[in-house]
This record gives sequence, structure tokens and C-alpha cells, in this order.
Amino acid sequence: MSNSSSNDSMEDEPSTPRSTNNVQDNVVTADSVPQGGSYQPTPPGSKFWIPEAKKKPVEGTEFDTIEQAFLFYQEYAREEGVKQPKKDKPKTDTSSSDIAEVVKVIKRRKRASQRCGCKALLRLRKTPCGNKYVVYTFFEKHNHSLVHENDYKYLRAARKLTFSKQQLLRQLSEANIGPTRAWKITNPYLSLVEFLSHYDTAVDSQRYIYGKNTHNSNYTAPDLKTHLVIEKEAADFYTHTIFYDVQDEIWALLMDCCSLSVQESESCSTFVIRDTEADYRIKGSWVQAKYEVTYVPDPLSAKCTCLRYECYGLLCRHIFYVLRMSRVFHFPKQYLDNRWTKHAMTHRSVDANKASPSSTNSDSVVDDTVREIYSNVEESIHHLVGDIQKLHIYRDDQTALMEKAKLDVPNPPKLNTNEAYARTLGVTEPAELTIFTPTGINNKGQVMRTRRKSKCEIAIELGDKPMRMCKTCRKLARHDSRNCPTKKNKGLEDEDVDQYMDDSD
Repeated sequence: MSNSSSNDSMEDEPSTPRSTNNVQDNVVTADSVPQGGSYQPTPPGSKFWIPEAKKKPVEGTEFDTIEQAFLFYQEYAREEGVKQPKKDKPKTDTSSSDIAEVVKVIKRRKRASQRCGCKALLRLRKTPCGNKYVVYTFFEKHNHSLVHENDYKYLRAARKLTFSKQQLLRQLSEANIGPTRAWKITNPYLSLVEFLSHYDTAVDSQRYIYGKNTHNSNYTAPDLKTHLVIEKEAADFYTHTIFYDVQDEIWALLMDCCSLSVQESESCSTFVIRDTEADYRIKGSWVQAKYEVTYVPDPLSAKCTCLRYECYGLLCRHIFYVLRMSRVFHFPKQYLDNRWTKHAMTHRSVDANKASPSSTNSDSVVDDTVREIYSNVEESIHHLVGDIQKLHIYRDDQTALMEKAKLDVPNPPKLNTNEAYARTLGVTEPAELTIFTPTGINNKGQVMRTRRKSKCEIAIELGDKPMRMCKTCRKLARHDSRNCPTKKNKGLEDEDVDQYMDDSD
């Protein structure tokens, strides 16, 4: 597989050598994206990926039906994260139609494309007897990176509802909860039983949205408007949302910008750029928007009076225009802010959850086993729901297993809530409390309708009262059994009261 698209774009514009000063060492490339399969480059410079699956279709494999072959290929694709794109078809652009026929402009959401011209395929033909299908062509080399196992839940093939989830969505719809909100409630990246045993928090929702956006940035490509190499490199560096903003600036350099004058010196050049889109009106008259761009060729640097890069960290159309006039066709990486790139955050390890200190190895093994049992039961129900007799047999078998489990373990282990909280938070409960609530202060938000008395004033008031016998400590004191110091460590000590009385005298 050759990189024909990139080579054609390089031939349209002469390539300029990149200076070592223009390269950021901390910019993460696309090679660090978590991928499945094995990457194999070829001598001409093209590259392809081969899935490392346990069960691969080979020529001569026979299947009873087409559906069986399709399910086998789906399982093979799922094991190594092979995307199954449709055949390439030309994408019609309705926005470029005749202007006279346009009645209403409809703003549509920008969608990235997954079409990459992959030649991987599996072909079947009927056997001579006509009752089976045999594989006669299988090409497994892909010209795109394979989806990592953790990102499989974001693919279209994973968007399938089991019978249990369909029932839950129907019940939620009867409670006036729409399908979109109901799907968020069911937590689509967990099974139904996992949803019943887990609660969806705001952090989990944010992580799912972040993972979905990261998956789209890594495995989809936005549509390009021009043939410029700088636009293609920006699509490789930036996330989709930021790239669309940069793409508008690159498009504007061709449509709305022109150079009015250039002043050259030994070290730098000053360009006066006219921006027709930024024209403004003052007292009914239009004022032309002009910006000055100072360009230094060695080392490469540019600064514009619009201060877009200083404010947002993204280059403006005026600097892009000057770079194109100066025959700089590659994206200057010293102006590539890492916070806007696809790999601004380091990728989390695949085994991060397994190695967390908050859970032991035994707990993780138990959780994995329980989730596997739940998933198997849910999948079995999904297959048997159409046959009520087999579903009754499956229920009876499950009931027999439950009775056997009760006989084997009559008393299930009791769960300690404090230990569960300690494992979740990653801390241990101290044996002795060393931090207490401070006394003599108002809690935040607490309303005191009376004046707070000092200890001296309280001691004087207690001194006017006669002592009485405490039933708890059997002493004449200024307390009773309810607030006895020997019973509860609160209230004033008698010695303190006597001391305040002596001081007041």
C-alpha cells in the first residue's frame, strides 16, 4: 500500500527542509496511539497492519450459511479491533451546487470520515453441491491502524441492544424518559447487570465522553477543503474541534486575505495584510481591516498584530498567508501548542485498573468472574428469549444451580461496609480518632439567635446555683447525671467553675 494521497499533495507544492529549531520534542506523534495487531512497514515507505487473532479465516474454510460466515468474520474483527468500513463511494457535496438554486442554507454537523480505501476483504462462493459456502479469497492487510480493545465499545458494531436492555428502555419510556436519556442511564459501556451493581457518576460520564472524543480523533479523519500540506498536517496534529477552527483560518487565507505591501530588511520582513472579512463600520462608513505580520525566516517566527496566537494559542489566517507567500508549506511546530493536540494527555495504561492499590488481586479476580457470569447470563437470555420452552429449561437449570450453591455455602459472607469504603477510597480506617470537632465555634451556615456566652460568664451563673448530688459520680457538684464529666466528656469541670468564681471575686 502506497501513500498516494500524501505524495500527490507533496508534488503540488515544493517541499522545504525543516529546520531543527521548528520541531518540538515533546509533541506526541500518532504512533503512540493504542492500537491492535502488528504494524509492518514496507521498503517504499507504505505501511499496513495485520490483526493478531487466534481464529483467522483461511482459504478453503466452509460455512453452512452466509450468516454464519458473517458472524465468524465479525468475531474475528472484534478480537483485534478491525473496523469494517463500507466500500468507498464518492461523497456528494450539496454545498457546491448552483447558487441560483439554493433556497435555504442548512447547517449540518461536521462528521469525520472513516473511509480510507482499505483493500482487506473476505469472499465466499457456493460449493459445487450448493449447500455450503467456501472462502476463496481472503486479504488481511489493512492500510489503517486497528482499534484497541478498550476502544471497541465506541465502534458502530458495538451499538447493539440485548433483550434485557430493550426491556429496560421500554420501561423507562413508559416513565416518560426518552431514549437518549435512558441510554445514558443504562451506561452503554457496561452490561445491564453491571449497571444494576454500579452507579453512573458524573466522573464516569466525563470519562466516557473523553474516551469517545479521543477515539474519534485517533481513528477518523476530517474532510479537507484544500490541497495544502499545512492543512493535512494540522488535521494530524489537532483534535477535530480545534482543527475545524484552524481549517477556517486556512480557508480564509485563500478567500479573504491579500497583501498590500512588504518591507524587507536583513533580519525580517513586515507584511501588511488586508482582511476583507474583518472590515468594520464606523458612523455608516466601512473601514478596511489591515494587520501587520512580522516574519523572521531564520529561525522561523511570525507575529501578527491581531494577537490571535497570543490570546488563544492558534495561528491566524494572516500568519498562514505570510507563510504561504514565504514558501513555508509545512506546519511550524514551534507554534503547535500541546494542549490543543490529540495526545495532550498521556494514555492510561491498559492494566491501570488491575494495578490500582485500592483493590487487591483477589478482589479483581472476583469482580472479573462475577462480571463474566452476569454477561453470560444476559447473552443466554438474549438468544433464548424467542423460544419460551428453552427459556423455561434454562430457568430451571439456573434454579438448580442456585439451590446447589445454597447447600454448599449455607451462610453467605457478610460484607463489611467500612472495609468496602476503605478499598474504594484507598485508605484505612484509623484505630483511634485524633481529630475532633472544635468547640466554641459556629458551624458554617449555623444561625445563632442568642449571644454566645464566655466561660467566665457561664461560671458566674453556675456559681449562683446551689450544688446537688450527682447520681452518676455520687458527688456534690454543679452538674447532673445527664452531663456528668465521668459519663460524657463535655461540660465544664468543677475546678474550672471554682477557678472562674475565684477570679471574679
